[in-house]
Amino acid sequence: MNRRNLSIVCALSLALIACSDSDNKETTQSTQAEESAAPATQAPTQPSQAQGQRPLSASQQAALAAAKDLPKQGKVLEMMHAAGYTYMNVDTGTGQPMWIAASMMRIKPEQNVKWTDAAVMNNFTSKSLHRTFDQILFVSNAQVVE
Repeated sequence: MNRRNLSIVCALSLALIACSDSDNKETTQSTQAEESAAPATQAPTQPSQAQGQRPLSASQQAALAAAKDLPKQGKVLEMMHAAGYTYMNVDTGTGQPMWIAASMMRIKPEQNVKWTDAAVMNNFTSKSLHRTFDQILFVSNAQVVE
């Protein structure tokens, strides 16, 4: 009886080892695929920097150019958290509130927020919020202004 139990334990151990090895290979392969598919995030500023980098598409360049002329601070009218982002409807003083999305942060309505760089997305659908934004800015370095 002990030999039979030992055989079963050995078989189960080998099966578990085989499963964990295949899981590691799949994870490594999917991580490598995601890294190779990641888009370039900044346009090169000089031709010498362009070596080894993919240039931005025309739509990416247009989104960055459009964001340069937009305000970079305002008062939060409403906010919500979803999928690692904080979405905020911000009154920038232009008469037309705008939506921005930043890395998740602690902020409340009525507080002021400022940010640096931004990329404009038109007709962006957030799957986690089940909502489509006509226009939204994905901003970096957002922070509460005292």
